[in-house]
Amino acid sequence: MGKAVAPARPTAVVRENGLIYRSKARGLQDTSNLPALQNLLKREPAAYTEEFLAQWNHYESLRRIYASGIGQHVEGSAADGTGVHAVRMSKDQQEQFEQLLSFVAQLAPSYPQITAEFPQHVSELLLEHHTSLSPDLRKTCFRALTLLRNRHVISSEALLKTLFPLLSVTTSSEMRTSILHTIVQDLKLANHKSKDPRLNRMVQGLLFGMVERGMNADGSSVVLRRADAELKGRTEALWAVRVASEMWRRRIWNDTRTVALLAMACTHPHPKVQASAVRFFLGDLHASEQGAEDSDEENDDQGPDVGRLEHQRKVGKKTKAGERRLKLAQAQARRRRKEQASKALDKEDQDTSNMAAIHLLHDPQAFAEGLFENLSKGDKRHPLEMKVRLLQLLSRVMSTHRLTILSFYSYVAKYLMPHQLHITLILVSLAQSVHDQTPTDVLTPVLRKIAYAFVHPGVGAEVVAAGINTIREICRRQPWCMEEDLLEDLVAYRRSKDKGVSAASRGLMQLYREVNPAMLRRAERGKAGSMALAQGKMPERFGVDRREVHGIQGIELLEQHLKERADDEEDEAGWDGWELESASDSDSSGGWINVSSDEEDGSHFSLEHSDLDASDNEDAKPKDTRPMSERVREARRERREARKRKEQGDGESDESEAEDEANEDQKEEPTSDKPDQFSELAMTKILTPADFAKLNELRLQAAEEEAKVGGAAGARARRELAALQLSKKRMSASGSAGGEVLDESDILGPRKKAKADYEERMASINSGREGREKYGSRKGKKNKEVASSSTNRQKAKGKNFQMIAKSWGVRSKKNASLREKSKRLRKHVTQAKKRMK
Repeated sequence: MGKAVAPARPTAVVRENGLIYRSKARGLQDTSNLPALQNLLKREPAAYTEEFLAQWNHYESLRRIYASGIGQHVEGSAADGTGVHAVRMSKDQQEQFEQLLSFVAQLAPSYPQITAEFPQHVSELLLEHHTSLSPDLRKTCFRALTLLRNRHVISSEALLKTLFPLLSVTTSSEMRTSILHTIVQDLKLANHKSKDPRLNRMVQGLLFGMVERGMNADGSSVVLRRADAELKGRTEALWAVRVASEMWRRRIWNDTRTVALLAMACTHPHPKVQASAVRFFLGDLHASEQGAEDSDEENDDQGPDVGRLEHQRKVGKKTKAGERRLKLAQAQARRRRKEQASKALDKEDQDTSNMAAIHLLHDPQAFAEGLFENLSKGDKRHPLEMKVRLLQLLSRVMSTHRLTILSFYSYVAKYLMPHQLHITLILVSLAQSVHDQTPTDVLTPVLRKIAYAFVHPGVGAEVVAAGINTIREICRRQPWCMEEDLLEDLVAYRRSKDKGVSAASRGLMQLYREVNPAMLRRAERGKAGSMALAQGKMPERFGVDRREVHGIQGIELLEQHLKERADDEEDEAGWDGWELESASDSDSSGGWINVSSDEEDGSHFSLEHSDLDASDNEDAKPKDTRPMSERVREARRERREARKRKEQGDGESDESEAEDEANEDQKEEPTSDKPDQFSELAMTKILTPADFAKLNELRLQAAEEEAKVGGAAGARARRELAALQLSKKRMSASGSAGGEVLDESDILGPRKKAKADYEERMASINSGREGREKYGSRKGKKNKEVASSSTNRQKAKGKNFQMIAKSWGVRSKKNASLREKSKRLRKHVTQAKKRMK
């Protein structure tokens, strides 16, 4: 009797009567269940090729039917004898077609030869038949195309060539947002590890084409009415500008090609395209762009709802797992708040005016002239807000690149009226456009217009202060545009009772005390100005480049600081291992060290030099660590005592006394009057940004110490301190040394205390609560010094609703009259208003 034959083991794939079994043990797989079939095909693509071909053929037939239903025709027999007939797709077929699209997109990497034409099919559906597609089918096609790119079935070029035209075709805002996000993310991933110049140039070429198609053939910019611009289909350029600005904001594209693209869009005929490009250079994002930006950055930071978890914890069953989830959610919420606060600080520190893009302009003069031509030709078509933005951009380009457009000032002069809307921004733009190369003959009429319109008793004090501050900012950049009679009238306002007007007038007077005191009357020149005129100091001539470096102001402070730090480190390091080295030397020497007395030897010992060094060391004074103010007062006291001794006849000559007084007067002069000299540190070391930051810090500290001294020196030190603080503020706002950007606060000047916002009020409240007991009632369990149980009212708030549904407090609300409900609502509103105060 032979061995029993074991039953055959079922194979992985079994075919029987046209049915397919994955395994006899697992049972029959339904081929109409596409998710289950998709799972099998992903595991073993070669074993299920025929099944995929069946689904592919089904997809092809439905695609042809759908194409014929939206305008194309399928050949066949028709009743009218034409040979073609139109076929419409039912709703069930549309749903099946969507499922097959997703199915084929998932399995396209497994069957690349069969699905070679699938990406082209999806692109044709989206581009050629976009308006006929249903919203669900549009989303399915877009997701399929994105999935093919994520699986590396198609390249970035193929994806972007489909998505860019789709931006201007689709009418769904949700679809546009998804497409824009996909484009930016694809470019970000392509340039993540290293730049992809080929892809970047290709995409930038596409964007240039999208912008140029809306421009005229000769490159000129003619302002069109909004309706004409919309009819010509120029909205695709808007998306080109938004993509380029978003790539610049993410610091992926920071080259001149991106700036050239956006500069060309600044003169685009389409109003929205032009506005978006101008806002980019001004650093002012559109509200929708800002919202999309914040949503993109915060999508990944969405955590669990802490309030919902706390409510579930209160009314539901208390478990350790629920408590653990609540603690994790609270920790994540705290971490998210800290990140958002740090992001807000980073945004405040960022360059709001986008001066880097303005510096990268290829031909600034041509750009400024084209911008002014667009502004002047479209004067009647542009809204006032757009005119103000163009003025702001044009003024910043002129000041950054030191350009001159003579017609700009005559154009701005017609808007210089106190009742003009956005007059503060217009005044800021006017002052921003002036530099030391601006001709004075075009600025003098503008100053006269500002003085006649803003500085007279018939307007408010704020208007007068704004006018004088504008004149001061213009004269600070170009002092020669002022006339003596006009300056005399403006300086007379320093005795005004209004703080803002007097401060503005004094600022103008102080400016001309420094730059050209000869234009002021004798009583208004001050000590420094009078001394400068007495010494024959001449003001700077017109056209002198102020950016030329004559010295580094305050370099001696940095040099002394580095020397003191080096001495301290050297002293500390010099004692390290001193005993060990001395001991080793004594042990190895074994006695006296023979010193050569030969004069030719370089190591000879000189008694005279040793005596001199010893005397110098004895006379050397210890390092003075007192503040600068005390040292200045002591020096002045010593000089006064020496002067008294000289007057009493101590034997000193009149020549030495005159020399002492001259030295004192020289010390009283401003530091800017001294000849500029480069120190040894500046000639032997390359100063780093950290050194310059430390230099500014030391200058601020020295100015603060000197400002504590009374008299003229203290007043001069306080002015220098204010100037240093103002320059630091402007540097942090502009982000670059040469890109000083004016603000409305520079024109408005000091004003009355404005109403505090929510953050300021909360900061004031919290500062007032410091050092006292916690404010609030001690009735509850948490606020009592000794813990006690909660009240019944507190317990009722945490009860399940089903426990109190039959209570009188709940049932009475349902049966209350309209008057009672109104009284309860009014009481609630009144209490809410009290809590908000």
